[in-house]
Amino acid sequence: MYLLAIKSFYRNLGRGRIVIINDGTLTPGDIDLLKNHVRPSEFVLAESLVSAMCPSYISWKKLFCIARCIKHSFTIQLDSDTLTVGDITDVQRCVDTETSFILGTWKDQEVGSMLEACQAVQTDPSQHVQMVAERNFDRLRNFQSLRYVRGCSGFDGFAKRSFDLPQLEELSQQMVRIIGNKWNEWGSEQTTSNIIIANAVKAQVLPYPKYYSYWGSVEKANFIHFVGTYRHSGGVYAREAKKVIETLQN
Repeated sequence: MYLLAIKSFYRNLGRGRIVIINDGTLTPGDIDLLKNHVRPSEFVLAESLVSAMCPSYISWKKLFCIARCIKHSFTIQLDSDTLTVGDITDVQRCVDTETSFILGTWKDQEVGSMLEACQAVQTDPSQHVQMVAERNFDRLRNFQSLRYVRGCSGFDGFAKRSFDLPQLEELSQQMVRIIGNKWNEWGSEQTTSNIIIANAVKAQVLPYPKYYSYWGSVEKANFIHFVGTYRHSGGVYAREAKKVIETLQN
C-alpha cells in the first residue's frame, strides 16, 4: 500500500526528498525494496523521534519528524492508505506559495476561529479525544486569537518553519493539564495537526471532494484517503489501486 501511495503521489508532484519513518518492523528485504522503488533520501528510526512532553504512540512520531524537516523545507505527510488518482495542482500551488494545507472533511470547508469550533461541540457527547479536546479549547491560553480546522492528518502539508518541537510540547502539556491522560489516546496528534496548520501564516483546506476520505460513499476525486477498514469496503480501493498500477506501468 505504501508503494502505491508514494509512487502515485510522487508521479503527480514530481519533486522533493522522500523520508521514511521505520517503526522497527521493516526487514532488510523491505528496506531494499523501498530503496529500489522509492530511493528515499533518508530512513528515520521511530525510536529516535521522542519527546517526554508528548504522547508516545507512533502517529506522534511523524509530527516529531516533520518538526525536523520543516527547518529546511516545505514538508508533506502522506499516509500509506491513500491514492493519488488525478492532478494535484492545488498541492503544487501550496508548496510554491508556502501555504500549509490539510485534507478536509466537507465541501467548502474553511479555517475558522478556535472559539467557534469549541462552541460547536459543547453538546456533543462523544468521548473521542479530539471531541473532548475541542470542547475544552476555551481553556487553552490565548484561545481567543487562535484558529482551528477539523481536518484529516492522513494527508497534510506544513510550510517551512511553520512550527517547531517546543510548540508541540507546549500545546501537548497544556492539553494534559486540561483533559488529563485522555490526551494520550489515539487521535491527539490529528487534533494537534489541525491546530498547527490552522494557525500557520497561510493555510488552506484542500477542496472537497476533489481530495477526500472514503467512508463508503464514492466521490469523483483526484486524491483518496481510505479511512480504516473502509479500504476493504465495496472493492473501491482494489479497483482504484489496479488503475494506479496500470498508470505507473505506462
